[in-house]
Amino acid sequence: MLLLHWQILMEKHHGNDLTHTNTKSIDRGNRNMNGSLVISLDWEMMWGAADWLSAEEYGQSNIKHVPQVIERLLELFVKYDIHATFATVGLIFCRDKQHALNLVPEDKPSYDNMRLSIYANNYLENIKSEKYPLYFAPELVERLKQTPNIELGSHTFCHYNCWAPGQTLKQFENDIQQACKVAAEYGVELRSIVFPRNEVVKECVEICAKYGIVTYRGNAKKFFGQPKGKFHNMLQKAGRLLNSYIKMGAHSVIKYSEIDKDAECMNVPATRFLRYYSEKLRLLDPLRLHLIKSEMEYAAKTGALCHLWWHPHNFGANMEQNLAFLEKVLKHYKYCKEKYDMKSFTMNEFRDFLKAEN
Repeated sequence: MLLLHWQILMEKHHGNDLTHTNTKSIDRGNRNMNGSLVISLDWEMMWGAADWLSAEEYGQSNIKHVPQVIERLLELFVKYDIHATFATVGLIFCRDKQHALNLVPEDKPSYDNMRLSIYANNYLENIKSEKYPLYFAPELVERLKQTPNIELGSHTFCHYNCWAPGQTLKQFENDIQQACKVAAEYGVELRSIVFPRNEVVKECVEICAKYGIVTYRGNAKKFFGQPKGKFHNMLQKAGRLLNSYIKMGAHSVIKYSEIDKDAECMNVPATRFLRYYSEKLRLLDPLRLHLIKSEMEYAAKTGALCHLWWHPHNFGANMEQNLAFLEKVLKHYKYCKEKYDMKSFTMNEFRDFLKAEN
């Protein structure tokens, strides 16, 4: 609690406190527009961890609980009238290994580091049927499709790494074609994309636009740029961790004027990663919550975007603590909705909202 009081005092000192803010003092660059909350989830199952974590360990500790996590998330989203985008790895749509193999593109990513590829070393071919629930979830795809206010977006077909040396734009395009193809089998038209590991590339965004994808999640302002080496990558990771608990610089919310509303594929930038519960850092959770609530309320008051994101598997371990924390965040959204008429959108809905107001 002392740390939280210190954080609030620092914000007051720098003029950023929202606990007792006079709304007349706030920059209302979008005074006639509602503040917006966008939530996007990177739904990966084991495909996003195949290069560095095992199905035997991480699969059991986190991934196998994802269906339950998603069901609990949907309950909370209904309770607090939340709209959300589930950016889904295309392989998750598959019924089984054979269905997946039938969709593998001929020109697969030729990463210099082939550990990144789920096509290398017969990884896909070697998935055993008892492990299917860690990789494939067609019933859950159908469940999300039928749920109001939920958008099924893309996380590429194979959890494609756009920054990885060796791969080509043509290979990325082949991947997106397959993502669209498997989604179409469920009657889903992909309109939004979240790039795996936040590896956004301008040319890849342009390719997405060719296939009807009209929004993508750009990176947050702080600590998510393309690493310039191992040391820079370490600094960014440390910065992301610190920024989850301690406010570093100005709020991360995005003014609507910063977004190119006429882009073929609109950038709906992330503002904050909703970090998962850590037993070691649990005493700092009041700080973590205060930062998120503060930024959300700032966006609500000023008519700006607050875009939170995380992975469902982040909640697979310590599920109750993570969901309890999320509910506190969503309760604050309810407060912002009632007091400032804040709106909740999927990524594609947010694009429609901005274009309608433009």
